[in-house]
Amino acid sequence: MKTIEHISNPDEIRVFVADQVEAERKIYASPEPSHPDTKKENGGPLVFPSHIMTGAAGHFSEILSDCMEPPQHFFFVAYLTALGSVVSSLVTLRSELRPQPRLYLVILGESADDRKSTVISKTVNFFQSALTDFKVCFGVGSAEGLQRRFSKDSNILLVYDELKAFVGKTKVDGSVLLPCVCTLFEWNRYESNTKDREVLLTDARLSMLAASTIETYERCWDAAFQDIGMTNRLFIVPGQGKRLHAIPGQVPGNEWIIMKNDLGKILRAASMTPELDVTPGALALYESWYLNLEQSIHTKRLDTYALRFMILLTINAGKNEVDEAIIKDVIDLMNWQLQARRLHDPIDADSAIAKTEEKVRRILTTGSRSDRDLKRAVHYNRIGTWAFSNAIRNLTKCGEICFDKTVKVWKLK
Repeated sequence: MKTIEHISNPDEIRVFVADQVEAERKIYASPEPSHPDTKKENGGPLVFPSHIMTGAAGHFSEILSDCMEPPQHFFFVAYLTALGSVVSSLVTLRSELRPQPRLYLVILGESADDRKSTVISKTVNFFQSALTDFKVCFGVGSAEGLQRRFSKDSNILLVYDELKAFVGKTKVDGSVLLPCVCTLFEWNRYESNTKDREVLLTDARLSMLAASTIETYERCWDAAFQDIGMTNRLFIVPGQGKRLHAIPGQVPGNEWIIMKNDLGKILRAASMTPELDVTPGALALYESWYLNLEQSIHTKRLDTYALRFMILLTINAGKNEVDEAIIKDVIDLMNWQLQARRLHDPIDADSAIAKTEEKVRRILTTGSRSDRDLKRAVHYNRIGTWAFSNAIRNLTKCGEICFDKTVKVWKLK
C-alpha cells in the first residue's frame, strides 16, 4: 500500500493528501466527536474521549485512578496542564504564531464527591517531587501580587482549589487582576500604569489549574468576565467520580519511579526538538476541521487550544512531529470541549425561573431524562419546587419540551 513517505513529487503529495482528507472529511469536519467512546451513552452525560489518554500522562492517570476515586481524565488533563507549564518555553509548533502549550484549565464536578482537590494536589505534588524547578503559586490577591511572584520565576502554575476565590479577587474595586490574567493567556507581557501604581510583567508565562463545582461555575461570573472573554479562555473539564474505595490504596513505589523517568524523557525530547513540524496529512485534516468549525460564542479560542494540545499530545506520546493520529485526538478533544461549553456555559438569565429553563434546555440537548434524573441534574433541592415547576410548565407550554409517557422521560421537541 502506497504511503506518503514513498512519494517525492509535490503534485503527487497534494493528490494523495486530498484523497485521504476526502475519505475522512465527513468524520472530522463534524462538531460531534467521532470516536465511539465520545458518544453520549443512552442520553447520559458527555463522555470524555478516553482513547486519547495515552503516553506518560495516560500512564499517570491510569495508575492514580486505579487506587483513587476521581475520574481518570481528571488526572490526565491535570498532568498535561502541569506539563504545559514546564515546557512552555521549551517547545512550540513551527509556525509564525509560535503557540505556547499553556492551559487555563478548570476541573468541574460536584462538591466532595468527585474529588477535584485530590486530583490537583496529587498532580502538583508529583511534579514538585520530580522537578526542582517546578514553580507553583497557590493563589494571588492582585496583579501587583502576581507581579511580585513573577519577579522570582518566569514560568508559574497558578493553582486554585476553588475557582470562586480567583473570581472574588478580580471583583475588588480598582483591581486589574482580571485583564492581567486575560492578557497573559496569549502574551508574556502585561503593563498597567496609573498615578499611584505600576504593574509591569515581561517574559511571564502563566498557566492555571483550578477546580469548581458545576453550580458555582455557571453562576459566579458577571458581565465583566463575558465582555473581556475570560470564560472562553478557560478549558473546562466536567466529570463524575464513583465511590470505589473506602480507604484508597497506595501507588506502588516503583510506579512513581517509572512515572518520573517518563517525565524526564519528555523534557529531554522537548529540549532537543524546540519546533514541532506538522505532517502534510495532519495539516490537511486539521484544516478541514478548522474551516468547517461553526462560528459561535462557544467556539471562541477553541482553535487556540487545538494548537496547544497538538504540542502537548505530541510530546506526551514521545513523538517529534504532529502526525495524523495526534490531529485526530486533538479534534476529538476539541469537539468534546465544544459540547462541554454548550452544556456548562455561564447562564445570563435574570430570574430563577429563566435560569432553570436554560439549564433544562442544555441538559436535554444531551438526551432524554427521567423526571427524577432531570431534577437531580438541575439541582432541584437548591432551586426549589416553585422555580422548577414554573420552568417546566413554561417550556412545555411553548412547545420546547415534552414528556414521553411511553418511556416516561422528558425530551426536546
